[in-house]
Amino acid sequence: MILTVLVHKSIRGSDADASLYWLGRMLAGGDQPLYIARRLIRTAAEDIGLADPQALQVAVAAFQACHFLGMPECDCILAECVAYLAKAPKSVAVYSALKKVLLWL
Repeated sequence: MILTVLVHKSIRGSDADASLYWLGRMLAGGDQPLYIARRLIRTAAEDIGLADPQALQVAVAAFQACHFLGMPECDCILAECVAYLAKAPKSVAVYSALKKVLLWL
């Protein structure tokens, strides 16, 4: 779980090298690729959002490809997705707006 947070924070910080490093640590540690891919979908929606709407499509495609291929073949797909998300522009506008709405409900 802690490595997942480190991947997420590295992507949020636009650090592709660190993101790939922590992804590698997760894979070497035996984390399931579909779990990683699900977290990348959340990262695409939460931290990149409307700054690059394509990011969510990339993350969903990575999840589907991991589902089809499994390990070890899907490691490159996860790495590509992580690098894309890290390099993408970031916007938390929708995430922040939703949080505000939920506070009022």
